[in-house]
Amino acid sequence: MLQVKKVVGSILSSNMYILFEESSSDCWIVDMGDFHALKEALPKSFRIKGLFLTHGHFDHIVGINDFYNSFPESIIYTSEYGIEQLYSDKKNFSLYHEKSLIFEGKEASIQLLKDGNEIALTNECVLKVLATPGHCPSALTYYTDDFIFTGDSYIPKAQVVTKLPKGNKVLANESLERIKMLCQSRIVYAGHDIDNWVSMF
Repeated sequence: MLQVKKVVGSILSSNMYILFEESSSDCWIVDMGDFHALKEALPKSFRIKGLFLTHGHFDHIVGINDFYNSFPESIIYTSEYGIEQLYSDKKNFSLYHEKSLIFEGKEASIQLLKDGNEIALTNECVLKVLATPGHCPSALTYYTDDFIFTGDSYIPKAQVVTKLPKGNKVLANESLERIKMLCQSRIVYAGHDIDNWVSMF
């Protein structure tokens, strides 16, 4: 059975998640807000097969170059605008923070995802993709039969932030309705914890 371990990053306390099975050394990661924190939490025997990005804001991708250099064979999954954000410090907002971030890897290491795509993680577990723009045009939500990873498109008890550039309140509300339908029967893993999210805004 697929299990989930949460790791909190040092940049704006963004959450990362390790998806794994105890019977296998393969694992997958959701978001890359702090590679060093992730590495400390990751058993050395694990082999990272892929990284799923919920969106391309810098606090969810800031560790991506360290990740790529350490695991160059891993696939990075994101949306079309997410690819643009990886290669633009202006679009991922890192230009306006302490350190500019531009992805150093080749686009061949990235796999484009769209609404409705499915990725088989194990023989029994499929990760499904839901496009959830509003907070960010690149936003994707991922879900299995048991879990849902919502990034910043849905943080329980918090209002979706749409005041950042490219935010769209109408799309955010539409995405939120789709997400909440899926949350009714799944454990929610969001991009931030509510206390940290409120303190930022």
